[in-house]
Amino acid sequence: MLAAVLARGETVIENAACEPEIDNLISLLNKMGAKIKRKSPRLIVIRGVKQLGGAEFEIMPDRNEVVTFAIAAVATGGDIIIDGAQKVYLKSFLTKLDETGNRWEEIRKDVIRFYRQKTKLSSCDVVTKFHPGFMTDWQAPWALLMTQATGISTIHETVYEDRFGYVPELLKMGANISFFDPKIKNPGEYYNFNWSDRREGKQHAIRIQGPATLHNAVLEVTDLRAGATLVLGALLAHGQSIVHGIEHIDRGYEKIEERLRNIGADIKRINN
Repeated sequence: MLAAVLARGETVIENAACEPEIDNLISLLNKMGAKIKRKSPRLIVIRGVKQLGGAEFEIMPDRNEVVTFAIAAVATGGDIIIDGAQKVYLKSFLTKLDETGNRWEEIRKDVIRFYRQKTKLSSCDVVTKFHPGFMTDWQAPWALLMTQATGISTIHETVYEDRFGYVPELLKMGANISFFDPKIKNPGEYYNFNWSDRREGKQHAIRIQGPATLHNAVLEVTDLRAGATLVLGALLAHGQSIVHGIEHIDRGYEKIEERLRNIGADIKRINN
């Protein structure tokens, strides 16, 4: 889309992402002089222009940060207020949070309080989908939360073919998680990735038996959301944990250790 705004002629993007962040970018580019229209949820048409101009624009808050900090509060029994939590874009997450028996309340527009209502969390099942479904970026921290829920929870990943790299690290900490493949009649049509290109033996869902008592471990981050998940896991675990590969986390969370420390976490960055 960024390349197409200055290209000659008309560019059509099929199977386009329909997350609100994309529409936020479209709004910015159009304000700068681009000609972009979303013709349908998965179809974007761009008519190239000769040049773009300046604009003043406010970028939407990061939904992934909101969910990460919300889960941190609920998992640890905390109580926090998040400014910039846009409920309209968090509906699938809030619905699942309701299923666990926990509470959230919108204090005012785009400001939500997240807190632990009950001692016990109820288990629930999640299937990742493109917007407005449950976002694939949320499933790793959600898996951590479900390690504290009573019963069996499942997460079925349908957007990406390999999104469970964090599971071996949670197993190190004492989580009870196993892989399985749901029975899907037409997987080639059901999944959002190329079913024929998947790795042999790769499974696309996990079962989480909880509640689990997590313990300290030396952990290795494999990607951005997995990194945030392991940091939250270390906050939940007994003892001192060490997380390597935090450069992945820095891609998506600015000074995450300082912000967590400001709300009560015992965490510090070690520079070698």
